[in-house]
Amino acid sequence: MIKAAAYNCEALQNPFIFDEVYDMISPQRRAHVDEAKTLKGKCERLGASHLLEKLLWENHIERPYVYSNTSQGKPIFIQPKNVYFSMSHSNLFAVAAISNEPVGIDVERIRTYDADLVKRFFTKNDQDFLAACPAKEVDKKFTEMWTFKEATCKMLDRPLMQVLQWIDFSEYCDCEKGNKAWTKQGFEFRDFYITLCYETKRQPIQMGLYNPYDGKYY
Repeated sequence: MIKAAAYNCEALQNPFIFDEVYDMISPQRRAHVDEAKTLKGKCERLGASHLLEKLLWENHIERPYVYSNTSQGKPIFIQPKNVYFSMSHSNLFAVAAISNEPVGIDVERIRTYDADLVKRFFTKNDQDFLAACPAKEVDKKFTEMWTFKEATCKMLDRPLMQVLQWIDFSEYCDCEKGNKAWTKQGFEFRDFYITLCYETKRQPIQMGLYNPYDGKYY
C-alpha cells in the first residue's frame, strides 16, 4: 500500500481556512505547526500535516496518531504501527506519502542548475550526467536529482550528505537491492518537481493535488 498526494498551501493564508484545518489535525502536528516562525512556514507545515493525516483517514487508518523521531531525526509513527510516512514542503506547496514499507518524498520548485554546488556535493557520475544535459533541460534535471537525493535519504533514514555523495542518480534504476526492490517515481505540478522513493516494486501512484478551498483532488 502506497498513497501519496500534493497540497496547495496558498489557501491556508486565509485565516478562516487556516483555523478550520488546524482544528482537524492531531495535537502533535499542531505543536509542530506552532513551532514555525513565519506565516509561510506555518501554512506549509499545516498543509503537509493535514495531507498526511487525511491520507491516513482516507485509507481507514484511525487515530490516535502518535509521532516520534529516529536518531537521525526522521519523523516516525509510534501509533499506528507498521505504517511509514514522509512529508515535504516548498514555497507554499506540500506533499505527503504513506506506505507499509519505508518511503521518502521530496518536493522543490524547479530551480537553476548550480554547477558549483553539484561539484562540491554530488558524485562524479552525477556531475558528468548534468554537464552533458541540454541547456533547456538541465534546470529540471538538477531539481529532479536533488529531490531524488532528499527522498532517498528519508527512505533510508540516512544523512543527506551520505546520499548526495554515495548514491548516483544517473546509475540508479528500479531493481533488486538485496531482498528489496527500490523504486523512484517523479511527478510535475506547475513549476514544482516531486520525487517519491519506496522499498517495494513499482506501484500505479495517482499524485492528486488537494485544494483545501473545496476539499477536492485535481
